[in-house]
Amino acid sequence: MSNDPTICPICDNVLKYRDSLLRHMKLEGQNRKNYMIRRLQCTHCGSLHRELPDCFVPYKHYGAEIISGAIDGIVTSTDADSEDYPCEITINRWKHWLAFNTNRINGYLRSIGFQVLGFSEELLKSTTSLLDELRSSNPEWLETILRFIYNSGGFLGVV
Repeated sequence: MSNDPTICPICDNVLKYRDSLLRHMKLEGQNRKNYMIRRLQCTHCGSLHRELPDCFVPYKHYGAEIISGAIDGIVTSTDADSEDYPCEITINRWKHWLAFNTNRINGYLRSIGFQVLGFSEELLKSTTSLLDELRSSNPEWLETILRFIYNSGGFLGVV
């Protein structure tokens, strides 16, 4: 946790601690890990936000590792190892979300990919999808993307 003040994504004012709540993450073998999540309230507009660790994907109970494995086809509902993992409908919903947000994710990658991720200028100017490039070169591509967008205050920022 940083000592820097957390800023409201709605009105850009300071958030102050309000309370904490318990949130669980589904893991392998029907296990769950519990986390205490801080809830913060804006001192100006009064909106509430949860401060999520980067292993969480906002609004999801599964971690980034399981979601990326499911989208890449490593985790399926028919695998013996994955029998307690998400159902096929959930996996299809995640795939649809990724397809729907591909252009937005590529925009984020292009906007600060050169400075933050060290992408070359040629790659940033090319017409190829940066998301596809990252998927082919990085086995943990979705975890990297989710952390990148979350930490940059993008559409997965403080919720």
